[in-house]
Amino acid sequence: MAETRVGLKCKTPDCDRLALAGVGSCWLHLSNREEYRTLQSTRAKDGEDLAASIFVGADFSGLDFSGCNLAQANLEGLSARETSFNRCLLYEARLVDADCGQANFTEADLGRVRGHRAYLAGAVLVQTGLHQARLVRSVLDGADLTRADLSEASLMGAYLAGARLELSLLNGADLSGAYLKSVFARKATANQACFHRAVASDSDWHHAVLDGADLRGITAIAADFTCISAVGSNWRDARLRKCIFREAEFEGADLRDADLENAVLSGANLRGADLRGARLRGARMDGVDMEGALTDGADIPSLPGS
Repeated sequence: MAETRVGLKCKTPDCDRLALAGVGSCWLHLSNREEYRTLQSTRAKDGEDLAASIFVGADFSGLDFSGCNLAQANLEGLSARETSFNRCLLYEARLVDADCGQANFTEADLGRVRGHRAYLAGAVLVQTGLHQARLVRSVLDGADLTRADLSEASLMGAYLAGARLELSLLNGADLSGAYLKSVFARKATANQACFHRAVASDSDWHHAVLDGADLRGITAIAADFTCISAVGSNWRDARLRKCIFREAEFEGADLRDADLENAVLSGANLRGADLRGARLRGARMDGVDMEGALTDGADIPSLPGS
């Protein structure tokens, strides 16, 4: 239908909002909203192509759009709480300011989606494609992103407290300033990702891969980084008190001026790492390999082998 693809204005006088797909009114001035909800739900179930449709400000909470094509759709301000988008194609869709709390996006494709300030708390995004998605300042608290592909995604200033990121792909993603407290990110892969000034206290990154990642200024008090690979990563000025880095790989890493007081680094590989100015008072360093490490000005009570 042609009207689903053109951004027409609402027919109500003095209203500047976009008209919804298939009608001449915006959601605010729509006379029979329940009928419209039923119509769009039926179209989705019948497999109709809803690509590039305009549903700005609509309320589709609780509906089922599983398997639907919503690529490039304008869903700005959409209310879609507990809505099912399983296996949906939402590539390049617009979800700015959308409310998708507890919605289900399992195996959906949200690549290059624009979701600034989107509310996705408690959403299920298991094995969801979010490659190059823009989710700046979005809320993903408690969301399940297990095995999700967030490579090169922008999550600057996003809230992910308590989210599950186990086995997720974060290569090249930008999480600068993100709130990652208590996230469960075991075996996540985040090569070259940016966590500049993020907050990740009490989080679990057991066996994660952070090679070449930028973690400057991160606050990760009491986080678990057991057995991580962080070769060539940058942790300068990071606050890492009471963190667990048992058997971590830090070869060539930059840890200048990092606060590692009372951290556990037992068995860690710090070959060629830069620890100048780092504070390691009270840290456990049994079995640490520091061959070629730079330690000028570092507060290390007892170096291995001393």
